[in-house]
Amino acid sequence: MRVLELNAEHLGIRLGTLMENAGREVARTIASHLDISKKKIAIFCGIGGNGGDGFVAARHLSEAGASVEVFLVGNPHRISAEHTRTNWDILQNMISIPIHIFSTESDVKRIDIKQFDILVDGLLGFGLTSKVREPIATAIKVVNKAPGIKYSIDIPSGLDSDTGKILGTAVRADHTITMHAPKPGLLKNPEVVGTLHVVAIGIPEDAYHICGKGDLWLFNRPRPKTAHKGEFGRILIVGGSDTYSGAPALAGMAALRTGADLVTVIAPESVASSIRSYSPNLMVKVVDSPNLDRSCLDIVLDEALRNDIIALGPGMGTASDTQTFFKELAESLASLGKPLVIDADGLRALAETGQVFEPNKAILTPHWGEMKALLKKKIKTTFSLDERLDYAKETALRYGAVVLLKGPVDVVAAPDGRYKFNHTGDPAMTVGGTGDVLTGITAALFAHKHDAFYTASAAAFISGLAGERAADELGGRIVATDCIEKIPKVMA
Repeated sequence: MRVLELNAEHLGIRLGTLMENAGREVARTIASHLDISKKKIAIFCGIGGNGGDGFVAARHLSEAGASVEVFLVGNPHRISAEHTRTNWDILQNMISIPIHIFSTESDVKRIDIKQFDILVDGLLGFGLTSKVREPIATAIKVVNKAPGIKYSIDIPSGLDSDTGKILGTAVRADHTITMHAPKPGLLKNPEVVGTLHVVAIGIPEDAYHICGKGDLWLFNRPRPKTAHKGEFGRILIVGGSDTYSGAPALAGMAALRTGADLVTVIAPESVASSIRSYSPNLMVKVVDSPNLDRSCLDIVLDEALRNDIIALGPGMGTASDTQTFFKELAESLASLGKPLVIDADGLRALAETGQVFEPNKAILTPHWGEMKALLKKKIKTTFSLDERLDYAKETALRYGAVVLLKGPVDVVAAPDGRYKFNHTGDPAMTVGGTGDVLTGITAALFAHKHDAFYTASAAAFISGLAGERAADELGGRIVATDCIEKIPKVMA
């Protein structure tokens, strides 16, 4: 739901507009059930977005003729979201809606709750995962003791929106008015939810099908103070050949800039020193061979066990012994359940294996030519998004993997039929190495253990936006390392 909200904002729909729509729909739903004229309504609000919905609902219910009072449980100075703050300020300017502020448990206990005909719960929204704290916990108990009809906004406060578990205490609603779509937890605990009403708030279908800042949000959560080295991703990149040294280095450097803790590159002896020269931050492990072949298999598998994500293919080459090596390696890694990102020469080798991956275990990042190899079809280059989507879906289904088809508009397709389009990027990104940068970004994000579909969507968005920023700054004359340097700014 957070991804959808932020992607709607990326489309130009302000979060404040969604909040206004949500509050209006809460008031409309209540008024459609009851004659609220002259009814006394208490709206309990927290300081987050759920409380902001309550602030808006208060205005609309008052306009409809109800006698409304707002009870803010928390410190108003801690309201941080702009749209919530705006609606709080509007309420403060009004004289028709009394406002009460309660910051302690004892304050909440003094509320004369029996006088209200209707109670609206806007204390906590979706996303709560820990036990409800005071003074919200006491406010929930006060609401539950009230004789009036109880409505919860989006989800009963105190209910885990994913599991339906009660986190210490929860409002026992007669009705729950949820936004856009039911949250999983609402369907798992009907006794707390009461009658469920789903209302539209203006999130368009496009929000499901674009790569936007909502996808990035999933991977941008603050690191805990207790984080330790390796917790945010150990990445192994397998690639390089006597012809290509830059590709695995670029992928590794991009992974580090995206937030991976540790990156190891396994490469042939012929290019290992070149890869080391790109950055001292890369750990390089050498195999005694001019190219990757079957003699390297045990070394790679042993190293793979110590890493979270394996990226295969950058600069690997297409020698026949390398292709044989890849086939055995891909089969072994798949049987171990290791998440894989496969690009470049690895994709051409994959086309000869017949390998089908387990759901959520592999991301393929082909350009059009590599996808034709994967499908083993003679298909003409097309810029029709519908046709590109059809081919990407076919590839995803054939290999059981998420496909990120690179192009002027990237296409992300999952085996289960989900899809997204990514519109970030710049024509200057046709320069060599940008695909390797995308591989590194994807591998680093995959280590966060989110769904592979969201991983690929966020990676496409970040890569394209980094290219845009680099091209804007350098007038369209960029190299792949310019894109890498822009990754932290894009993510910030």
